[in-house]
Amino acid sequence: MNLPRYSLDNAKVIFFFLAVLLFGGIVAFNRLGKKEDSPFVIKSAAIVTRYSGATPEEVEMLITEPIEREIQSMRRVYKITSESFYGMSKIMIELQPSTPADEMPQMWDELRRKILSVQSDLPQGASTISVSDDFGDVFGIYYGLTADEGFSYEEMRDWAQRIKTELVTVDGVQKVTLFGEQSGVVNVRLSMAALGNLFITPEEVIHTLEGQNALVGGSEKLAGDMQIKIIETGTYKTLDDLRDQILTSSQGLQIRLGDIARIEMGYAEPPATLMRVNGMRAIGIGISTDSEKDVVRTGAQIERELSVLLPQMPVGMTLQTLYPENRIAREANNTFVLNLAESVLIVVLLIMAFMGVRSGLLIGSSLIFSIGGTLLVMQWLGAGLNRTSLAGFIIAMGMLVDNAIVVTDNARNAMLRGTGRRQALIDGATGPMWGLLGATFIAVCSFLPLYLAPSSVAEIVKPLFVVMAISLSLSWVLALTQTPLFGSFMLREGSASAVRDPYDRPFYRRFDRMLEALIARRYTVVVVMLLLFGSALWAMKVMPQNFFPNLDKPYFRADCFLPDGYNIRDTERHMIEIEQWLHEQPSVRNVSVTMGSSPPRYYLASTSFGPKPNFANILVELTDKDSTAAVERRFDAYVRSSYPDLLVRSSLFKLSPVVEAAIEIGFIGPNIDTLEMLTEKAERIMRENPSVGDVRGSWGNPIPVWTPVYSQEKGPRLRITRASVAQQMTIGTTGYRLGEFRHKDQFLPIMLVDENQADFNLNNLRSIPIYSSSGKVYPLEQVTERFDFAYRYGVVRRYNRERVMMSQCDPVRGANTRQVFDEVYSAVASRIDLPEGCTMKVFGEQQSQEESNAALAANMPLTFLLIFATLLLLFRNYRKPLVIVSMIPLIFIGVVLGLLVTGKQFDFFAMLGLLGLVGMNIKNAIVLVDRIGEETRAGRQPYDAVVAATRSRIVPVMMASGTTILGMLPLLFDSMFGGMAATIMGGLLVASFLTVLVLPVTYCLYAGIRKGEPGDPPASGTEIAAGRTIE
Repeated sequence: MNLPRYSLDNAKVIFFFLAVLLFGGIVAFNRLGKKEDSPFVIKSAAIVTRYSGATPEEVEMLITEPIEREIQSMRRVYKITSESFYGMSKIMIELQPSTPADEMPQMWDELRRKILSVQSDLPQGASTISVSDDFGDVFGIYYGLTADEGFSYEEMRDWAQRIKTELVTVDGVQKVTLFGEQSGVVNVRLSMAALGNLFITPEEVIHTLEGQNALVGGSEKLAGDMQIKIIETGTYKTLDDLRDQILTSSQGLQIRLGDIARIEMGYAEPPATLMRVNGMRAIGIGISTDSEKDVVRTGAQIERELSVLLPQMPVGMTLQTLYPENRIAREANNTFVLNLAESVLIVVLLIMAFMGVRSGLLIGSSLIFSIGGTLLVMQWLGAGLNRTSLAGFIIAMGMLVDNAIVVTDNARNAMLRGTGRRQALIDGATGPMWGLLGATFIAVCSFLPLYLAPSSVAEIVKPLFVVMAISLSLSWVLALTQTPLFGSFMLREGSASAVRDPYDRPFYRRFDRMLEALIARRYTVVVVMLLLFGSALWAMKVMPQNFFPNLDKPYFRADCFLPDGYNIRDTERHMIEIEQWLHEQPSVRNVSVTMGSSPPRYYLASTSFGPKPNFANILVELTDKDSTAAVERRFDAYVRSSYPDLLVRSSLFKLSPVVEAAIEIGFIGPNIDTLEMLTEKAERIMRENPSVGDVRGSWGNPIPVWTPVYSQEKGPRLRITRASVAQQMTIGTTGYRLGEFRHKDQFLPIMLVDENQADFNLNNLRSIPIYSSSGKVYPLEQVTERFDFAYRYGVVRRYNRERVMMSQCDPVRGANTRQVFDEVYSAVASRIDLPEGCTMKVFGEQQSQEESNAALAANMPLTFLLIFATLLLLFRNYRKPLVIVSMIPLIFIGVVLGLLVTGKQFDFFAMLGLLGLVGMNIKNAIVLVDRIGEETRAGRQPYDAVVAATRSRIVPVMMASGTTILGMLPLLFDSMFGGMAATIMGGLLVASFLTVLVLPVTYCLYAGIRKGEPGDPPASGTEIAAGRTIE
């Protein structure tokens, strides 16, 4: 079916479908889910098991290894990493990036079955294995509940729970989590020395309290015709129940526990986590929204719920917004819509300037229907609007009019030669129909690796391909239907006296002479192009490179680490001082600090550390995003100069995988001493490089470990067991857990604590009272053989079931990360000889970048195969496809030029722009090479055909490139896609000139064509079967 002719003959049908695209797009825009960034599934789960009293090596051997061995047999396992701490194992399992999202629930069910089967193999005393498959949830709407000192943590928790209960029912809210709640405890504080005077041993206290606090099931009794429920009170109901508990001494003396102990409710000390907001105690409230819902609309509903609830809060308690994804998404979407409107206006004005008002309006109208249709299809596919998909619209903006430009230009030229308007429109669209389809398909294929890449990083940009594929496909259909239809009443038909040759102008004559000179010096042109190409490759290698660009947000964050061995109170003391400095900065609005663990993942690319008492995360919001970078630099300088023992990693927000260090070189092997030796060597080499700083090891620093060694001779003689020593040392240090106390909706642990706990230090720990079974008291040193003191690592790390220790460092500010990594890695690899059984592996940001690049590169052969096959179908010979493909390397010249002129770095998005350039450049080349075939078939000599075809394609090629380049101008100033825009704009600008200047030279070189020589015979009519030409 001839689509252009059908469109003109059935205008009402076409108008109906155009109305569907237009109004359907408007409705879809309002209904599409809106997010700040493209959502993707983090295919990881955390497995946590506790084993109190065990060393990291024991946890590794008894807990971590059996679990890893079991889960390694799972399907689709990509990597397993683990950390074995004192008393705890934490394992991260990551599935293959290619795992479909809809299979994730099945995979986690399989993981739980594996975990269930290994639970029985763990030693006695190990906790139930906990599996968290919500590791990747993003709590993008993030609040902090703060309170004055007059409020207790319990009151704060009650209000936080009330807010959580209200918000979890809001449509679109998936989950609500709290951070920084303090764990309540019941402390039974008594003096061990006083206990001895009363002839009561700690074991008797423990036995009594545990025996009197056991939950017993209820029973029933039939009394006549009535069934009576009998409830046994087997547990303590109030603190007075505990205080009234009677203890009996070995002398038969009965004493109330409350008379010799101080019993009170309190909080675990030291706490596991802490949070502060603007200098006040706080509890974090993170809200995760449904990825398929509109976060802007969900956020508005949340704010309505809070507007009802917050006035009921007591004075002195406030809810502070820390990270509002709904507002950020609304602003980002509004900004991109404005940029989109600017792009449409720029493209239409450019076309009007060069092709006239009527042609500009005709071509520009196709943009509206392309955008509307794309939005409609996106809603049908379940896609959403976010920063990436909206950027796809802007990138596609100039390309969407390419097909319409070719059809309109063909029709205008035919009309100038005297063809009637209707026939000119039909011929102008029918002639290049299949060639336009091939060129459009190639343009889509150039972005295909983004969609097929099995990588979490590549998944971020998949919406870019979806938008490009839909919109470009629609642009081809519209060029064959809407453009001829609208052209039938928008293009002016010239009179017979106006018939003329459209290329009989001074500009084209001068161009012919220039092209003639270039073809005559074909070998010189080739050499110059090769030199420029080589120079571009060299410049790209030495120019600054970055994995992901910093985003333009009024926020920055910092991860802070004290040396291992510091507790959370030390961390809090440092953070309070840093908080005060931040609040003195004039542009700082809010400061949120979380300690002991990472906060809820409020941003997609957030760090995840913990539990680590020496760790803190700082989130800073500023009043103006223009000052973010300056304040962040001052903050980094202040912390480094004022707190030399504090490792700080501050950064602006970026949409990249967060790693512990930019440069990580790991050594894998079985022996810890060998790994430590290799790591220390690598760290020394790193310190020699002035471009790196913060050199450290991934296992942290060794921490002091004090071990009383039980005497096999003294202990039994004194009738003191090894368990008694451990039990009573626990009472004198951290406290001994006796059971649970029910308080409202909580189960609070009952802790038996020595009243003099705070007075113990490393010196008088030797005199901790230890009770024998007969009730006699001895100092600890009389029961031990010796006291060992050593420095040991507090963690054992593994990678795929092997021990790994990494040397870590970060490039100094302003350094070329890629260049620094190459220098460090080559030095380490050349100067360190690996012992047998050890291997070296790259981790960190470089590993993420290599994995992402490899994921993209994996599908490049398929992409080029599709492109070459399409060219082969279009031209049915090998010569012309090879001529077109030979133009691809020349885009590097423009890429380097674009990056240098704009000052952008070659980052991940710039690389994506490079992929897109391949299709754009080939599309322009097809236009020219296809026209050469038409001119040859029309009877021209080969040389004349090359010149005439190049002359006729100047306007379509330059207009198509110009609309794409200028249409992307608003994107050039975007912090995320600026490098991509610079790459495409620079590469396409140079490539367009090279297409009309160098490609004819290359074509003549391939075909052996010279001026005045007959050359090859005219091509047969079947040389281009798929489409007579792209005009």
